[in-house]
Amino acid sequence: MAIPNSNDLSGSAAFQGLLSIGLTVLPAHTAAVRHLTADQLGVQQAEAESLAVRLRTRARQRSEISEPELAKLAELAGLSPTDIRDLMQRALTHGLALIEAFPELTSMDDHAKNMLIFDAIRRNEAFVTALKRATTEGVAADDQASACKNACLLAFLMAMFTAQIDAVTRMMACAGLVFPPLVLVCAAVMLIIMIVAMTKANKEYTQCVEDCLEENGGGGGGD
Repeated sequence: MAIPNSNDLSGSAAFQGLLSIGLTVLPAHTAAVRHLTADQLGVQQAEAESLAVRLRTRARQRSEISEPELAKLAELAGLSPTDIRDLMQRALTHGLALIEAFPELTSMDDHAKNMLIFDAIRRNEAFVTALKRATTEGVAADDQASACKNACLLAFLMAMFTAQIDAVTRMMACAGLVFPPLVLVCAAVMLIIMIVAMTKANKEYTQCVEDCLEENGGGGGGD
């Protein structure tokens, strides 16, 4: 079987469907945590990590996610439980469609697959534009004008991009499980891992900006 190229992968409806899941979570989560301090984000990150452990256990035991766990997942994502159920179902639908369209993906080694996904995402201009918009929305203009704060923003953007690559890879792996109930639990694990990564990125960005302010005596511009 021939290895798919990044152009074909990026242009497929199934791949774009998987990307749309991340773009649904990203703005909702960012809006929900934008006002939090670094310390508060640390508390939320710990809650997300705790839920991730519980959901991983569910997956190993092949048991369904409970309603309280679903509600907590939704709260951490900044979405409703109904939204989360829809995202889990979309992950199953698009993941299966992607594997059907590109069966070669299942036999690729992880490094080659991750590089292919990275290139496919990078080539999807609509996704990259939406990612930048969701990431920078609400960021003060002086944060982008300051060299110190801009470095924080660039690191934040890269962390978010990496989180999306990881999410797509995990969604593809979930679809490979075939058994629908198990795939849905796997999708929930994928979502909470993405939320953990995004919460961590927001915490590091917020702390980075706070450090910039301290270095400049509390001023907004700097450099």
